[in-house]
Amino acid sequence: MPDIEKLVAAFEDPSVVELMVNPDGSVYAETAGKGVERLLLAPSQQDIAAFLNGVIGANETFGQDRPYADLSGVDGSRVHVIAPPLARGLTVTIRKRPAKRPTLDELIAVDTLSQGCADFLTYLVGQKLNILVVGGTSSGKTTLLAALAARAGKDERIVILEDTPELALPQKHTLYLRTRLRDASGRPDVTLRDLVVNTLRMRPDRIVVGETRGPEAADMLQAMNVGCDGMLTTLHANSAREALTRLETLVLQAGIDMPLKAIRSNIVTAVDFIVFLARLGDGSRKVMQVAEITGMELETISMSDLFTLDVRKGGSVLRPSGAVPRFYDRLRKQGIEPPMDFFRSN
Repeated sequence: MPDIEKLVAAFEDPSVVELMVNPDGSVYAETAGKGVERLLLAPSQQDIAAFLNGVIGANETFGQDRPYADLSGVDGSRVHVIAPPLARGLTVTIRKRPAKRPTLDELIAVDTLSQGCADFLTYLVGQKLNILVVGGTSSGKTTLLAALAARAGKDERIVILEDTPELALPQKHTLYLRTRLRDASGRPDVTLRDLVVNTLRMRPDRIVVGETRGPEAADMLQAMNVGCDGMLTTLHANSAREALTRLETLVLQAGIDMPLKAIRSNIVTAVDFIVFLARLGDGSRKVMQVAEITGMELETISMSDLFTLDVRKGGSVLRPSGAVPRFYDRLRKQGIEPPMDFFRSN
């Protein structure tokens, strides 16, 4: 079998979740539940180009004028391409789109999070609190984001903003917007920041941003602070605390002339909860921490852990910390008695 046919077969293998094709012809695949393995393939640059065009369903050329691009495969896969002169040859990385993303109940079944934590997060979504889902690469952020967004009200007008289409929600009144990179024809970029600004004029009940990674963070904080509640997004970070620092950095990228203390104050009034996930050494993905943003202490943002992963010999359990959410006081002032069952040990 020619290498290009083997490459196509590897891509079509349902157990492969990510495929990496390097300029030297080496091919690596990540298989569900396993690590990354090198495949015994050596496609030529011509074969790689033919394979790429087959995946995205179009004849694209890359070179001096267009040395990189984020594209979508015909099956919804996320395709990243980088080419000479930025690389030694055509380099393709494909994150395959799952045929079906797990529901929150299915994530409970595989022990990504506990029933109590899942019920609490569902309650937060119903109360339209703003949630950041954070973690490292391939930690399950988008999967959890999709599962939480699916718990939003069935009649809500939800607007989803993404660089590459990955989310699909069951709610009927859902709009999907995506960014656009400059291409060879010279059409201008359309950034996430552009989409956030436009979305605010579309009367959304809820905004879901696939991933916050740039100056759009400033516009998102402004949207949260002027009454656009229930926003959900992901952010790359290795802890809940690091997520706050990264968010500050992204806001500064917007070129806003604002003291750091003022930026932190905006974060405190905008973001309600942070959910931190990690991929463990055995390949499993776990919710490690659910933290509430509680205010400012001098110039530091304060947080309260509500759930933390208790790692012991023989396994790990996501347990309530014993703290009660501060926003419960606000609900009680409104005459609402919030449930406490979430925080019973489970």
